[in-house]
Amino acid sequence: MILPLAAIGLSSLAIVKGVCGYVTTSHYFRIRELRVEGLNDQRYLASIRDDVVGSNIFRVDAADLASRIKRRFPNFYSVSVSRILPSQLLIVARERLPVAWVKGDPSYLLDANGVIVGVSHGPAPSLPLLTGVAGPAGSLKTGSPYPSRGLHKPLLLAKIIKMHSSRIRHSISGAPVEVESINAADPNELSFDLAPDHIEVKVGDRNFDSRIALLPAILKTISEDRGRIKYIDLRPREPVVATKDSKK
Repeated sequence: MILPLAAIGLSSLAIVKGVCGYVTTSHYFRIRELRVEGLNDQRYLASIRDDVVGSNIFRVDAADLASRIKRRFPNFYSVSVSRILPSQLLIVARERLPVAWVKGDPSYLLDANGVIVGVSHGPAPSLPLLTGVAGPAGSLKTGSPYPSRGLHKPLLLAKIIKMHSSRIRHSISGAPVEVESINAADPNELSFDLAPDHIEVKVGDRNFDSRIALLPAILKTISEDRGRIKYIDLRPREPVVATKDSKK
């Protein structure tokens, strides 16, 4: 019984080795096309193509290639490398996008998870400024988390504001409206400032999406009186609009 089983095992091993040897050396499985999504650095892509095109698709270390790309571009939170048989390699990169910034020297652009996605030494970015946030002790690198507690809710609010930014901007005809800053000093009592009229919008600490979704309609309603508006409170079930004249 042992000898026939051993012979079968050896034969199976030889077949497996033969198949592996064929697929890892066959011209049929050489990479002829490199598809890329989310990565736009043409010079770097050219170097990748030089490395992989013409190579056997099974001899390319997909995990190592993905790690190399992430090291080269810290702004990518996800990089995957997939084999599409017989001869195509697919790279998909997902980039972190800024939703707010923190003023300093330099200033830092943050994504919704508090990761630094850019460093600015020039003019203010066209994103909401987080106020009430402590600055870092030293310089920070792109891809590292910003060392300040209590940023989860302010950054979530910034992300949702960005999703609604187009509707907010065009809510008043002829007068673009921008969210200039978010007061993040108290994460449980968040508010933000609307430019150019510096209207405070109180939003609290929850239900950001449903509350911000109401804002364009409110702004459209009060557009003729926007210079008299002191604040808009989105926290109550029925939003409140207060004027600078407390008697009205």
